[in-house]
Amino acid sequence: MQHLTSLSAWPALWRSIPCPRHELRLNFVLPAGQSFRWRESSPGFWTGVLHGRVWTLTQEDEHIWYTVYPNIEEEGNKPETGTPKRAAKRKLKTTPQHTIPPEDIKTEDTSSVEYGPIITDSSKVYEKDGETLRDYFQLRVSLNELYRQWGDSDKNFQKVAKDFPGIRILRQDPIECLFSFICTSNNHISRITGMIERLCGALGRQLCRLDSVDYYSFPDLQALAGRWQTVYA
Repeated sequence: MQHLTSLSAWPALWRSIPCPRHELRLNFVLPAGQSFRWRESSPGFWTGVLHGRVWTLTQEDEHIWYTVYPNIEEEGNKPETGTPKRAAKRKLKTTPQHTIPPEDIKTEDTSSVEYGPIITDSSKVYEKDGETLRDYFQLRVSLNELYRQWGDSDKNFQKVAKDFPGIRILRQDPIECLFSFICTSNNHISRITGMIERLCGALGRQLCRLDSVDYYSFPDLQALAGRWQTVYA
């Protein structure tokens, strides 16, 4: 699998949804402690797991750009087996190139371009991906209007709001959200992130491997309950 996080090298494999910065700022929302599955894989590019798939997001003034990576199952591969040395040889080593300036990003409709051989109706897939992001960031809620209302009601908020635009609540999976925040007691963000990643690595499903980093789904209740029974039986 190739690492598709270069806008210049793979322009047809990126899609965008309209979203001005005052409605959403990725650098304020993703690392702030709501979700612990996102990492800044390169300056301005955020890679993480959402709905059982691995995404990379970035943004310009009026758009959120995203690409979604095929899961191991979609590529027809199986999780690596054998010795670590042999497994490492089978991993595809790639390097992200997140250096494209905003003016080089193409905004025309490229929905007819197929996303590799695993997609048969790309337009429906792209539409669904866009809806997934809109729902996750709750973009149907006008943050600009909420900021205006809150500023009218609270002068202190009005003073600080201009320095923190685009902060909104994520619509997360309830199970992942609950168990993630169980881990937050008396902890800080980096340690919580490590705990969640180890939990996913132990009980989740491997999705793909990018830049020597393995990404896993959040374990479902059956996996969590089975592990609990094993430990405490």
